[in-house]
Amino acid sequence: MKTKPLVSIIMNCHNGEKYLLKSIKSIRKQSYSNWELIFFDNASNDRSVSIAESFKDNRIKIFSSKRFLKLYEARNTAIKKAKGKYITFLDTD
Repeated sequence: MKTKPLVSIIMNCHNGEKYLLKSIKSIRKQSYSNWELIFFDNASNDRSVSIAESFKDNRIKIFSSKRFLKLYEARNTAIKKAKGKYITFLDTD
């Protein structure tokens, strides 16, 4: 049986707690299960990291920046952490 390719989902987050729970739940409800979520916290000062950590799912990889990065910098940093054959982006909202 052929293994389905890994899909890396890049989620850049800066103070995204308002919609974050729904966003992560939407990923987990997909029928395609061979994915990893690269959650990149971009210097949030809200509960974003705690919300991401509340999911006990080893497919969710959490990374944080100590300083705020421009979106392209944050995405490029997160892409370097990805291991998937395919990469997609999902905003927190």
